[in-house]
Amino acid sequence: MSNLNNFISCEQVIPNIVLYIDHEIFDDQELSAVEIHFGSCPNCRTQMEQENAALVMMRNLLCNALTEEAPEELCGRINQQTEDLYDQMMQGVTSQSVTEITYTQTTYTEITSEGATQIEITSEIRREFPQE
Repeated sequence: MSNLNNFISCEQVIPNIVLYIDHEIFDDQELSAVEIHFGSCPNCRTQMEQENAALVMMRNLLCNALTEEAPEELCGRINQQTEDLYDQMMQGVTSQSVTEITYTQTTYTEITSEGATQIEITSEIRREFPQE
């Protein structure tokens, strides 16, 4: 949005709503023009408020998901499987040592503009075998 006047169109504002919410519009004239537009355009202001509410809800979901402890049974199974993998690897090792066993969990959360939430959790256990 270069060469801005005091009023800009909805087509110029809509792609910048998330930037506005995240405080990533650094040009003072551009920021002022976007804020003036929100003050005079109820449709864009409503869309910005809905986007902001969706982002707040996503942050809250992530905060809640990240503070919940995994069920004790799951932790026990992961620990047991890790120990079993270690034992299997050590049985075939004579003078070489195990290099690494890692556990990775990735969470992807998507919230649509209609408020629907999709959470995808991917887990992976990886081990490096000693070279024979």
